[in-house]
Amino acid sequence: MEKKGHFVLIHGASHGAWCWYKVIPQLKSVGHKVTAMDMAGAGIHPKQVHEVQSISDYFEPLMNFMASLQPEEKVILVGHSMGGYCISAAMERYPEKVAVAVFAAAFMASPTLPFVTISQQYWLFFGQFKEQMDSDKAMDSQFLFHNGLDKPPTSTCLGPNFMASKFYQLSPPEA
Repeated sequence: MEKKGHFVLIHGASHGAWCWYKVIPQLKSVGHKVTAMDMAGAGIHPKQVHEVQSISDYFEPLMNFMASLQPEEKVILVGHSMGGYCISAAMERYPEKVAVAVFAAAFMASPTLPFVTISQQYWLFFGQFKEQMDSDKAMDSQFLFHNGLDKPPTSTCLGPNFMASKFYQLSPPEA
Protein backbone atom coordinates (compact mmCIF):
# COMPACT_ATOMS: atom_id res chain seq x y z
CA MET A 1 0.00 0.00 0.00
CA GLU A 2 1.27 3.47 -0.94
CA LYS A 3 2.19 5.67 2.02
CA LYS A 4 0.23 8.92 2.03
CA GLY A 5 1.81 12.27 2.77
CA HIS A 6 1.17 14.95 5.34
CA PHE A 7 0.63 18.25 3.52
CA VAL A 8 1.23 21.47 5.45
CA LEU A 9 -0.40 24.37 3.59
CA ILE A 10 0.85 27.91 4.20
CA HIS A 11 -1.10 30.88 2.88
CA GLY A 12 0.21 34.05 1.28
CA ALA A 13 0.04 37.66 2.45
CA SER A 14 -3.39 39.03 3.41
CA HIS A 15 -4.82 35.52 3.43
CA GLY A 16 -5.33 32.75 5.94
CA ALA A 17 -5.73 29.00 6.07
CA TRP A 18 -9.21 29.57 4.63
CA CYS A 19 -7.74 30.07 1.15
CA TRP A 20 -7.04 26.31 0.91
CA TYR A 21 -10.71 25.36 1.43
CA LYS A 22 -11.02 23.69 -1.98
CA VAL A 23 -7.64 21.96 -1.85
CA ILE A 24 -8.03 20.38 1.59
CA PRO A 25 -10.95 18.03 0.78
CA GLN A 26 -9.29 16.93 -2.46
CA LEU A 27 -6.09 15.92 -0.67
CA LYS A 28 -8.01 14.24 2.16
CA SER A 29 -10.24 12.35 -0.27
CA VAL A 30 -7.23 10.38 -1.51
CA GLY A 31 -5.96 9.65 1.98
CA HIS A 32 -3.46 12.43 2.69
CA LYS A 33 -3.22 14.15 6.05
CA VAL A 34 -3.61 17.94 5.70
CA THR A 35 -2.74 20.79 8.03
CA ALA A 36 -3.62 24.31 6.85
CA MET A 37 -2.14 26.92 9.15
CA ASP A 38 -2.75 30.58 9.88
CA MET A 39 0.44 32.54 10.30
CA ALA A 40 0.67 35.06 13.15
CA GLY A 41 -1.72 37.98 12.72
CA ALA A 42 -3.55 36.26 9.84
CA GLY A 43 -6.80 34.37 9.53
CA ILE A 44 -8.02 33.30 12.96
CA HIS A 45 -4.58 33.08 14.59
CA PRO A 46 -4.87 34.61 18.09
CA LYS A 47 -1.80 36.84 17.71
CA GLN A 48 -2.88 40.29 16.58
CA VAL A 49 -1.27 42.18 13.71
CA HIS A 50 0.29 44.80 16.01
CA GLU A 51 2.04 41.99 17.92
CA VAL A 52 3.87 40.79 14.79
CA GLN A 53 7.09 42.80 14.73
CA SER A 54 9.20 40.71 12.34
CA ILE A 55 9.01 38.07 9.63
CA SER A 56 10.16 35.57 12.28
CA ASP A 57 7.15 36.49 14.42
CA TYR A 58 4.92 36.01 11.38
CA PHE A 59 6.01 32.45 10.67
CA GLU A 60 6.44 31.38 14.30
CA PRO A 61 3.31 29.15 14.13
CA LEU A 62 4.96 27.07 11.40
CA MET A 63 8.23 26.84 13.34
CA ASN A 64 6.34 25.67 16.44
CA PHE A 65 4.46 23.10 14.37
CA MET A 66 7.66 21.78 12.79
CA ALA A 67 9.33 21.52 16.22
CA SER A 68 6.36 19.48 17.47
CA LEU A 69 6.69 16.80 14.77
CA GLN A 70 8.00 13.39 15.76
CA PRO A 71 11.69 12.92 14.84
CA GLU A 72 10.89 10.45 12.05
CA GLU A 73 7.93 12.41 10.65
CA LYS A 74 8.37 14.25 7.34
CA VAL A 75 5.89 16.69 5.83
CA ILE A 76 5.19 18.16 2.41
CA LEU A 77 5.34 21.93 2.74
CA VAL A 78 3.26 24.00 0.33
CA GLY A 79 3.64 27.78 0.37
CA HIS A 80 1.77 30.33 -1.69
CA SER A 81 3.10 33.85 -2.28
CA MET A 82 4.57 35.07 1.03
CA GLY A 83 4.09 31.54 2.33
CA GLY A 84 7.24 30.79 0.37
CA TYR A 85 9.25 32.76 2.96
CA CYS A 86 7.73 30.65 5.68
CA ILE A 87 8.45 27.30 4.12
CA SER A 88 11.97 28.43 3.12
CA ALA A 89 12.70 29.15 6.78
CA ALA A 90 11.19 25.83 7.85
CA MET A 91 13.29 23.97 5.27
CA GLU A 92 16.43 25.67 6.52
CA ARG A 93 15.69 25.11 10.20
CA TYR A 94 14.18 21.60 9.96
CA PRO A 95 15.60 19.94 6.82
CA GLU A 96 15.23 16.48 8.34
CA LYS A 97 11.46 16.99 8.72
CA VAL A 98 10.74 18.08 5.13
CA ALA A 99 10.03 15.44 2.48
CA VAL A 100 9.50 18.02 -0.25
CA ALA A 101 8.49 21.66 -0.59
CA VAL A 102 6.17 23.17 -3.18
CA PHE A 103 6.39 26.88 -4.00
CA ALA A 104 3.05 27.88 -5.56
CA ALA A 105 3.66 31.32 -7.09
CA ALA A 106 5.73 31.92 -3.97
CA PHE A 107 8.67 34.04 -2.86
CA MET A 108 11.96 32.39 -2.00
CA ALA A 109 14.75 34.33 -0.36
CA SER A 110 18.38 33.38 -0.95
CA PRO A 111 21.83 34.54 0.19
CA THR A 112 21.96 36.90 -2.80
CA LEU A 113 18.30 37.95 -2.55
CA PRO A 114 17.44 38.47 1.14
CA PHE A 115 13.95 39.01 2.50
CA VAL A 116 14.53 42.73 3.03
CA THR A 117 15.34 43.27 -0.67
CA ILE A 118 12.26 41.39 -1.82
CA SER A 119 10.14 43.27 0.72
CA GLN A 120 11.40 46.63 -0.55
CA GLN A 121 10.71 45.62 -4.14
CA TYR A 122 7.21 44.50 -3.12
CA TRP A 123 6.41 47.95 -1.78
CA LEU A 124 7.83 49.61 -4.88
CA PHE A 125 5.67 47.31 -7.00
CA PHE A 126 2.60 47.82 -4.81
CA GLY A 127 2.98 51.55 -5.22
CA GLN A 128 3.79 54.52 -3.12
CA PHE A 129 2.05 53.47 0.09
CA LYS A 130 1.36 56.95 1.48
CA GLU A 131 -0.40 58.03 -1.71
CA GLN A 132 -2.18 54.68 -2.06
CA MET A 133 -3.79 55.01 1.36
CA ASP A 134 -5.98 57.83 0.13
CA SER A 135 -6.35 56.75 -3.48
CA ASP A 136 -8.99 54.72 -5.25
CA LYS A 137 -6.30 52.13 -6.04
CA ALA A 138 -6.27 50.92 -2.43
CA MET A 139 -10.08 50.63 -2.40
CA ASP A 140 -11.08 49.06 0.93
CA SER A 141 -7.55 48.00 1.96
CA GLN A 142 -5.86 49.20 5.13
CA PHE A 143 -2.19 49.94 5.73
CA LEU A 144 -0.72 49.97 9.24
CA PHE A 145 2.41 52.00 10.06
CA HIS A 146 3.64 50.87 13.48
CA ASN A 147 7.14 52.20 12.72
CA GLY A 148 5.94 55.64 11.57
CA LEU A 149 4.54 57.12 8.36
CA ASP A 150 8.05 57.76 7.02
CA LYS A 151 8.65 53.98 6.83
CA PRO A 152 6.93 51.25 4.79
CA PRO A 153 3.77 49.76 6.28
CA THR A 154 4.28 47.09 8.91
CA SER A 155 1.18 45.27 7.69
CA THR A 156 -1.61 45.45 5.19
CA CYS A 157 -5.15 44.22 5.23
CA LEU A 158 -6.39 43.87 1.69
CA GLY A 159 -10.12 44.48 1.67
CA PRO A 160 -12.69 42.14 0.14
CA ASN A 161 -13.49 44.54 -2.72
CA PHE A 162 -9.79 44.96 -3.54
CA MET A 163 -9.22 41.21 -3.46
CA ALA A 164 -12.30 40.48 -5.56
CA SER A 165 -11.32 42.97 -8.25
CA LYS A 166 -7.51 42.62 -8.23
CA PHE A 167 -6.69 39.08 -7.04
CA TYR A 168 -9.74 36.95 -7.72
CA GLN A 169 -11.44 38.68 -10.63
CA LEU A 170 -11.34 35.44 -12.67
CA SER A 171 -12.72 33.26 -9.87
CA PRO A 172 -16.37 32.25 -9.69
CA PRO A 173 -18.44 34.40 -7.28
CA GLU A 174 -18.85 31.60 -4.70
CA ALA A 175 -15.07 31.50 -4.22
